[in-house]
Amino acid sequence: MFGWFDTRKVDDFAKTLALDLSRRFPPASEARTDKGAANQLAVVTEGLYARALRFHHENRLGLFRKAKLGNTFRWQLEELGYSREFAEKVTKGLVVRLASKRPSA
Repeated sequence: MFGWFDTRKVDDFAKTLALDLSRRFPPASEARTDKGAANQLAVVTEGLYARALRFHHENRLGLFRKAKLGNTFRWQLEELGYSREFAEKVTKGLVVRLASKRPSA
């Protein structure tokens, strides 16, 4: 039962996702308004969301751990220098994807 509250693995994964985003789409890129930046962000976030779904499938994340993943991801993005609006937008995409896709049996 106490394992339910151990979120270290989820925290580490969320931080890894945020760092990967910062390497592939740095905070300075957030100011870009060209079509290429939008496409780059879409490709990068789709990859992150796919990794998160695999993690969800492998670790059977419940509601609490999904929320923890989203919160840790968001706060890590802000610590890395992204704006609050950007962090919320990308995190919302992550959380919606996790909520809409159930892991296979």
